[in-house]
Amino acid sequence: MATVEEIKIHKNKETQRFRCDLVHCRPGYMVLSYTSSKPGKISDISIPPGSTTIAHYWQDRHYVLWRMFDVSGNLIGSLFHICRNVNISESRVGYEDLLLDIWVAPDGIVRILDEDEVEQCRQARLLTAAEEEIIAMQKSHITRDFAKIIAKVADFDPDHGPDRASDRPAR
Repeated sequence: MATVEEIKIHKNKETQRFRCDLVHCRPGYMVLSYTSSKPGKISDISIPPGSTTIAHYWQDRHYVLWRMFDVSGNLIGSLFHICRNVNISESRVGYEDLLLDIWVAPDGIVRILDEDEVEQCRQARLLTAAEEEIIAMQKSHITRDFAKIIAKVADFDPDHGPDRASDRPAR
């Protein structure tokens, strides 16, 4: 399986880089898989070690979508990162993080994360007016349409056991 570098450029901290496995790629769209060996946290949500993230990147959208699964293949949740300038090539994908994240729990409960970071960066003048507009528009779009967006990428979710495998289209 090919390896791709994910590069997440932050407004208020160091750039992050991750080595991921390529799952799917076509012009303007890439799907990566990353399995963490360490526990993680997203706000107050614990991500256990061994969890797998299936990450979706679109060059023409102002968000990326991470679907996180535990070691048994159960959905932990979905995380939308509002961003800009998604750039996809054969060996890497990069984007500029615009701070605001939207968490969707498996039961469909939506939480807006990092609004405090957005405000701090706004006050520090680290956000342009155009970026603030992207954040507001994407927050509205994602909170309204998250179920449709997720449904369109669910074919890349890991199988949840042999009983589900026959219900899924071939990739």
